[in-house]
Amino acid sequence: MPVSLPEMPDRIKRLARDERGYPVPRFVMWFTKAGKPAQLPRESDKPDFRYADQGFRYLAFKRGLCWLCGEPTGTHKVYVIGPMCVINRTTSEPACHRDCAEYAARACPFLINPREKRNLKGLDPEARSPGGTMIKRNPGCMALYETREAVMMGAPGYDGGGWLIRLGAPERIDWWAEGRGATRGEVMASIESGYPLLFAEAKKDGPEAIHDLGRMHLAAMKFMPAGAV
Repeated sequence: MPVSLPEMPDRIKRLARDERGYPVPRFVMWFTKAGKPAQLPRESDKPDFRYADQGFRYLAFKRGLCWLCGEPTGTHKVYVIGPMCVINRTTSEPACHRDCAEYAARACPFLINPREKRNLKGLDPEARSPGGTMIKRNPGCMALYETREAVMMGAPGYDGGGWLIRLGAPERIDWWAEGRGATRGEVMASIESGYPLLFAEAKKDGPEAIHDLGRMHLAAMKFMPAGAV
């Protein structure tokens, strides 16, 4: 039975589909039947949404290409990130068009289902990490973080990992949960459960890192959804 999906932006409509009918984001890697990466996907190849093409990640950031559809983003760049990334203003994924980002917030199974977990079965343990320390949880809500300022951190290169993206101050943040606008309570619950993980990492780097994290935490609170907790 074909999967039921929200109305797609035109740029998403142009993407290839997987066997379920989901559009395959541009960053997703395709594999042959033999399990080898497919440079130019053929009909017999299959996408694996758990693997991001690190070469495209570099090109997307350097050339201003949408992480989801692969087309140029223009002036307005929106990053799909979790609440902890709003606090430390750091992400591994380049920006998207706003309509592509909103489509992901309404359609991606991992983003719309807070109980959905990352599927690690059969995942190659040697798969290249983009760098940093990943918080391996479903945050339950996501932010669409618009900013014109973003810089690479680390040692970027065309071949992939070892670098992250430092985001500038946001011009706009929209919060999403379960395919709709998130409540203040949902966002605060996610922050309260995830902040101790960030704090533990900062603690390893000493008092100055803890102070900086506290300052970033207070700054992020200004962008919470309105309403009662």
